[in-house]
Amino acid sequence: MSEKPIVAVLLGCRNSENYRSCLSSKDVIDALEAKGYLVKAYGMTMEANWVEFNDLASLRNSLNKENFELTDEAIKDIKDTKTSVLPPESLLESPVVFSTLMGAWASDGTVQGLLETEIVRFVGSDTLGAAISTDKPTSKLLMQSVQIPTPALSIINDKNWRRDPLSCVARANALKMPVVVKPARGSNGVGITFTRVPRDWKKNIEIARNFDGRVIVEKYHEPKHLIECNIIEDEKRKTITSEIIETKLDKSEKIFNFIVRNDKSKYSFEKAKDLDAEVVKLVQEYANKTFEVLKLSGYAQIEMMIDKEGELLVIEVNSQPYLGKDGSFALSWKEKGMKYEDVIDSIVKEALERPVGLI
Repeated sequence: MSEKPIVAVLLGCRNSENYRSCLSSKDVIDALEAKGYLVKAYGMTMEANWVEFNDLASLRNSLNKENFELTDEAIKDIKDTKTSVLPPESLLESPVVFSTLMGAWASDGTVQGLLETEIVRFVGSDTLGAAISTDKPTSKLLMQSVQIPTPALSIINDKNWRRDPLSCVARANALKMPVVVKPARGSNGVGITFTRVPRDWKKNIEIARNFDGRVIVEKYHEPKHLIECNIIEDEKRKTITSEIIETKLDKSEKIFNFIVRNDKSKYSFEKAKDLDAEVVKLVQEYANKTFEVLKLSGYAQIEMMIDKEGELLVIEVNSQPYLGKDGSFALSWKEKGMKYEDVIDSIVKEALERPVGLI
């Protein structure tokens, strides 16, 4: 028998990140088993029902399907499952939960709050850190408070837009065209649009509002380098920074949104090259400073940009990034000299050592 504790891997969720969670969970499960952990798997379907998987081999067969999503219909093809409307008791009794859920009703503090209420250990940030980092207006205001540069923004609340959309647009117009319109709590580039001319205001704001009643409008900075510097904490909660990864976009693309992310011919990831030593030092400083001010724990993905004028800006933060082996987060640690299995192991070890409760 394994001397290591059981790890409960949580996958799926009721948002557009469902398929990416399923994709990454396969790699996470393999890595945990390679490190000697006994793995149990649980899921939340797109319809918000809970699933307990008792046949990992059958689950793997489904996860290997292209663009697999965890739905009430899909679980009919998986052997030995148990469904419920509430989290399974065995999940809440787990020594540690490894959630791969991303986005709203997942990595935004909701699932973290559920687990904290039941006094369950889990990897990654706590309820507060997850909620802050997911909410772009809040995270950007906190970053600005400690002099971390981030694009200027205007916030459009639901009630203000319903009551007086013209005033909302007038305030946002102070940023000057072009701008980027985003859902306040979106992820994976969903609902993000590039707005060049005034006639696109209403259409693009409504696109973002399909995913969140609150919307932000950001000043557009033309990117010279789209980069990320990621962080994990060791068992003593000392932060370790990854190598810097650059996202190379097709020249025709202005922003790295959901449409571009789902066409691998339009982008690639590679270790950042030709960055001045002082710039590298500043990137690492901003990554650590952001991790601290947003009250993050365990690990996080810090996305940045160097624009055409040479200004370094923190764009956004993911407390629960995509963790698949083919993702930029995994690549950043591979370039650091860490094996994927060791990264996943390190994440679990930190969670097991961290005190349960308010920290």
